[in-house]
Amino acid sequence: MSHKKLKLSGKKKHHINRNYKDSLFRMIFHNKKDLLDLYNAVNGTAYDNVDELTIYTLEDAIYISYKNDVSFLVYDILNLYEHQSTLNPNMPIRGLIYFVRNYEAYIEQNHLDIYGNVLQKLPLPQYVVFYNGTADAPEKQFLSLKDAFPVYPGKEPCLDCTLTMLNINYGHNKELMDRCQKLKEYALFIHHIRMNVKNNLALEDAVSASIDICIGQHILEDFLVKHRAEVEMSVLSSFNQEDHDRILKEASRKEGQLILLKNQISKKLQRGCSISEIAQALEQDEETIKELVVDLQTQK
Repeated sequence: MSHKKLKLSGKKKHHINRNYKDSLFRMIFHNKKDLLDLYNAVNGTAYDNVDELTIYTLEDAIYISYKNDVSFLVYDILNLYEHQSTLNPNMPIRGLIYFVRNYEAYIEQNHLDIYGNVLQKLPLPQYVVFYNGTADAPEKQFLSLKDAFPVYPGKEPCLDCTLTMLNINYGHNKELMDRCQKLKEYALFIHHIRMNVKNNLALEDAVSASIDICIGQHILEDFLVKHRAEVEMSVLSSFNQEDHDRILKEASRKEGQLILLKNQISKKLQRGCSISEIAQALEQDEETIKELVVDLQTQK
């Protein structure tokens, strides 16, 4: 398989951590045939010439952790496919940065004169995110960079980057799964892991057992047999990161609730309300209100 390496120009260089492991999604779809099958499934096309697909890999990664993406060119369409296990409204911002770097490399590699009086043609950008996290998400949704900008009457932003997010959890997007066998098998593999964890298996045991189950059921069989150790490491890393992100999000939510509660208590204290009255109004026990009142007085 031939991969085209894109070198970034300019003084800033972002060095790759050579010890990082690709996500399972990227490991599976880094194969040109499987990637073309996935492209056909997403776009409703039937291309069969893998030589028309060029995998683009940025030699200098923008983020060391940016390991869930596959960037490739099919004819004159530049695609960024990314896997996510957490919902992130900032994906269009990251996509914009990634595309800019990719186009910068494309222009340099193809010696395009963007300062001349002849219009230079660029590949059409397409950004697709495959979501398989545990939070509820629709089958398909669109996220736009425009949502990150302030709104001014009569003004439109001159930039946009819109991504299509597809829910690839087991049981979702059946038509898409039926068009791409590898994607369906990937969803089944992750589903088996989550079911094993739900049945109180330790994560390491859940991954190992799921690999055995899938091999026995001919799900990603050749891939799992050949790359078992890498798969185990990749999935463990991915699930641990998913749990870490979920814990941070929950902690942030609780902190926000605490700040709101303190603000409500402060306002009621200023109105002369008693501890008992505040507890009743806010549906909290008096001991909790007393502790938060002490915190508020300490902060003054």
